[in-house]
Amino acid sequence: MNILLIDSPRVSYIDTGEYRAGAARQGHTLEVTSHPSDEQLARADGIIAFHAVVVDAPLVARMRRCRVLVKATIGLDDVDVDALSAKGILCSNIGAVGAQEVAEHALALILMAQRKLLEFARHTREGGWSWRTHTGTLKACRDTVLGLVGYGATGQALAHRASMLGYQLCFHDPWIEQCPLGLAQRVTLEALLGQADVISLHLPLTAQSRHLLNDTRFAQVKHGATLVNTARGAIVDSAALLRALQSGTVSMALLDVVQEEPCVPKALIEHERVLMTPHAAFYSERSLAELKRNALQTMLALLRGEKVKTLINPDCMAKEAKRHA
Repeated sequence: MNILLIDSPRVSYIDTGEYRAGAARQGHTLEVTSHPSDEQLARADGIIAFHAVVVDAPLVARMRRCRVLVKATIGLDDVDVDALSAKGILCSNIGAVGAQEVAEHALALILMAQRKLLEFARHTREGGWSWRTHTGTLKACRDTVLGLVGYGATGQALAHRASMLGYQLCFHDPWIEQCPLGLAQRVTLEALLGQADVISLHLPLTAQSRHLLNDTRFAQVKHGATLVNTARGAIVDSAALLRALQSGTVSMALLDVVQEEPCVPKALIEHERVLMTPHAAFYSERSLAELKRNALQTMLALLRGEKVKTLINPDCMAKEAKRHA
């Protein structure tokens, strides 16, 4: 069996020499590329696609014998699952790998902004020494309402950490009726936007969540709130965010993702109240290793005909088994 690993065209997830050309693992041959040829796609029995690899209908059409595609990400917004299903190709993601790291990254951003660390560092670097030199208010964690939009693995991981610091927590998630950890109050999205001092996004990008935060939603936001996005960039309308920053509705935007990445609008990069990181929230040495290990294990399990919890199109199981019996 041939497994093709398509590395990200933006930044390498696979280290040079990590998988030797033609290396065999558990009876399967591994091949790595970031720009797959027609021949590589045609001979692959299974494909692992990393971040920013768009699995669209034209790419799927080039897969001649592929039985399984594993997207080595949590989100599947750049995968045409219908096209894969139409060809009887099983599709899976890697579940909640990196969720703890994303929660820690989000909390680090929140604390850095809340404690005015960048302002204080700039002030002292310029020779000052006054704790009164900062803009806006400086609230204690226990006086701060943290609103979590999306309350899956990442949102819950952040809630657990933030609760230990005393944050007042609320969440909105249409798929969760009761708080699994008992840490946060479930509210409507409108209520969350209106009461949260910090709004942190932890939901997948879907047709329903695309531009969830637009001009209409920003008009409902508590004036001076901080926005944190470590989920998917297109959940936030960048133009609307810039207008919300200009009006003061949003006091600061802490962004690990933006809809235009990696070609981020200059107005966002240079805005004095925007802090950006390069889609790095998931990353630690542990999570990167786990991501690759999980993707390969999921691939091998599906090729063996085993069931996995992260399978997206289980109806293809029977079709795939019959086709390759």
